Amino acid sequence: MKTLVIAGTHHEANYWIIQDLGKKYPSMTSLSMSDYIIGHNADQLRGWRNPNGIFIGTWRERKDIFEILNMLLVNMTIPSKHKIIQDLLVQHIIETTK
Repeated sequence: MKTLVIAGTHHEANYWIIQDLGKKYPSMTSLSMSDYIIGHNADQLRGWRNPNGIFIGTWRERKDIFEILNMLLVNMTIPSKHKIIQDLLVQHIIETTK
């Protein structure tokens, strides 16, 4: 399964992927950049069920983070993952309505 990377910028995502590959390289030589997907927008996430991934860098500053979190919330059917995304969405709403 591919790893979804949600970052504030494309550069942050690429940097994290390269670092992650470097950590895994000695034990998993079959990994490559194609094992990761950088989340560019909410539409890209349509239809994914329970994606595995990470939020890195300045992801909270994205102008479309509300839409991305909403799409991830719809896509999550595993209760623990659904709760994590739900908590991030609620935190985002609280921070943006202060």
